[in-house]
Amino acid sequence: MKLLSGKDAKQSKPDEKITPAADSAEFKRLNQLAPVSSKNGSLPASEENAEELIAENTIPPSVVCREAVLNKEQKVAGYSFTLSRNINERVRASSTIVQRLYDEVLLRNILNMDIQRLLGHRLAFIPILPSTLDHPLLEQLPKEGTVLVVSALEQCFAGSSVLINKLNALKKLGFRIGLQGDTDLPEMQPFMELAEFIFIDIGKNDLPTITTQISAISKLVFDKNLVATNIKTLDEFHVCIKLPFAYFQGQFVTSREAWATPRMDTGRIKILDLLNRIRQDAEIAELAQAFKQDPALSFKILRYINSAGSGLANKVNSIDQALLILGRQNLYRWLTLLLFTSGAGDALDWALMENALVRARLAELSASDSLPANERDELFVTGIFSLLDILLHLPMEKVLAQVSLPPLAVEALLHKKGKYAPYLELAIACEEFDQERITVLAKHLGLEVAHVNAYHADALIWAEQVNE
Repeated sequence: MKLLSGKDAKQSKPDEKITPAADSAEFKRLNQLAPVSSKNGSLPASEENAEELIAENTIPPSVVCREAVLNKEQKVAGYSFTLSRNINERVRASSTIVQRLYDEVLLRNILNMDIQRLLGHRLAFIPILPSTLDHPLLEQLPKEGTVLVVSALEQCFAGSSVLINKLNALKKLGFRIGLQGDTDLPEMQPFMELAEFIFIDIGKNDLPTITTQISAISKLVFDKNLVATNIKTLDEFHVCIKLPFAYFQGQFVTSREAWATPRMDTGRIKILDLLNRIRQDAEIAELAQAFKQDPALSFKILRYINSAGSGLANKVNSIDQALLILGRQNLYRWLTLLLFTSGAGDALDWALMENALVRARLAELSASDSLPANERDELFVTGIFSLLDILLHLPMEKVLAQVSLPPLAVEALLHKKGKYAPYLELAIACEEFDQERITVLAKHLGLEVAHVNAYHADALIWAEQVNE
């Protein structure tokens, strides 16, 4: 993990662009789902000329949500980007032109997020419809690391040869192709041969159906990456990981379930003790002595301070010097994150920590123009602690009983009230695909939704760098 100070990190704040919307029932419906503002107040008279108009200048005020995609090692391999799930379902039942416009809303917002910065070692899964495969915006996306996930597969049967040619052209550009939907029909064979990823919805099927789907796919094509999606619980995940899936996507990483036993080992107890001492303004000498009594902690802090990410010219050999260089704020942040990787734990703890990092950083960035530096630091810690109940298998009340936190942090974590609560809730809404809640919270905090997208991208990139 690299040093946790984010003060020098890039904080994008783009000028929001807007687009005309068509004056028809279909376009009004789309505007309700993903609002589009008019640049000059004029509206096209019909749908026919709408695509020309939106191609000129468009960034609708919709927030891109993300969901982690894990690999077999249970590490974050990439993210799936989309708008609200409710929007997805409703738009897919609309006319082709509305569906295409929805894809444009998503693509333009993703371009505005500049996700190329995220794609060093990660994948970006972007769902699109067959009718969008010839959209000029696709060629503006970063090719390496981008997986175009074609959904609504029933639309592929009309003009399939044309679509196959389009997919081949996109693959030659460097894109990777995924398929999501009903792949059982014989007509899907050529599409499956082109695809690298095939998505199977776990939430809508029972285990026999899932295994039957996997078997049917295996008979048609070989060496495809199967992706289990819509995994809601850890039990579902534990079943899926025993099946021949290569990737896993869903809400299971942050699911709160019935916990049999807490995960409070001696290492985590020691870290909580140090966190409390820092909050109580203990002297550096006292903190150093506590570290020296734990050889494992001493090793970890020296390894951390001497890592390449710290940027130090000379090696640090003493605990006292390491604590002085880190400072209380960075030491507190580092110890908080160490809670996720201390003790036995399990492989999912790393994915949970990255989620906590994104949540904390997004909340912190969202407050960059409204809260002073010391409160932004407290807000960051609030974001990290918002997932400690899942990590420790303890109710939040019991977690907070063991560590001293600022009153505003406690109020946000326990009661979802107070100054910090809306920033934390905004970050959580971006995980839960809650477009309406995002819009309300952004307005309450005085943020443009384009800024939320930019902060979200910055948080994802920062979290990946810290988690290296």
